[in-house]
Amino acid sequence: MSRGPLYEWMVNYTPQTEWVEGKGVMFCLAFFFIQLGAGMFFVSSILGILLGEFIGWLICAILGGGLHLLHLGHPMRSYRMVLRPRTSWVSRGLLFVAAFLILGWLQMVFSFHGISSLALLVIANMFAFLTVIYGGFAMNCISGIPFWNSALLPILYAVAGFWGGAGLSTAVLLNYGVAIGALPEVEELSRALLVAFVVIFPTYLIAARYGLPAGKTSVSEMVGGRLWPLFWIVVVFLGLVLPIGVVIYSLVVGLEETPLILLYLSISFELLGDLFLRYLILKNGFYNPLVPAPAYNVSGKNTGTN
Repeated sequence: MSRGPLYEWMVNYTPQTEWVEGKGVMFCLAFFFIQLGAGMFFVSSILGILLGEFIGWLICAILGGGLHLLHLGHPMRSYRMVLRPRTSWVSRGLLFVAAFLILGWLQMVFSFHGISSLALLVIANMFAFLTVIYGGFAMNCISGIPFWNSALLPILYAVAGFWGGAGLSTAVLLNYGVAIGALPEVEELSRALLVAFVVIFPTYLIAARYGLPAGKTSVSEMVGGRLWPLFWIVVVFLGLVLPIGVVIYSLVVGLEETPLILLYLSISFELLGDLFLRYLILKNGFYNPLVPAPAYNVSGKNTGTN
């Protein structure tokens, strides 16, 4: 006698699908572009790269915001999502994004006309920072999925968002020569964020692996499941090992002597790795079983352990 879907959901580690399959892919992409754009604006505004601020703002507003609207079943009712900021990180996040887009636009207008306003810059960047980190907290508060319910997840997403933003700011400087004097500073910031990512990323996986059983299942599926090539080839090798190699090479020969193609490849693969890391974290978010049972793997087979 076969077990029904309800029984399987109650006793096995069940993956969530709403945020990553079908239209849920748009949600994954929206999170990525919103945090990437806000991170780019934050870094560029600190270094005085107005073009970088504008591109980051556009990425957040057009790509991130547009994909969020496409993901909604009823976009015209989306205003209701901001009505519960006291209890919902989604509501807070939408308010953060809206405030960032309005204040960020004012900051760019002031800068374009040569008007300096430190207070506006600080407040706009405060909301840019909140925009970068809110996605991690929106997932972190879901206690039923141990892989997400980790204090390290918001930190991981924040570091990845600012690292990607610093990379895109570097690309702007390399392509357009805008405020080229800021290139060493943004490269130094990128290296510091890379080091932070190298520390936090494996720490997050190790903490999940040795936490609740569902977290162990999530990590096992990420590194050894059917999507293992995405993890090891795209996230680890292209998105992490290759940028580390380029950083080491640029430190040895000097940034000025590093071929531009290597810098562009490093930035591109870094962003690709970040995107697929977020996808894998969403894809491998498993709910805890509702009833006690022997240890089951994802296929539902008893592993023989208690």
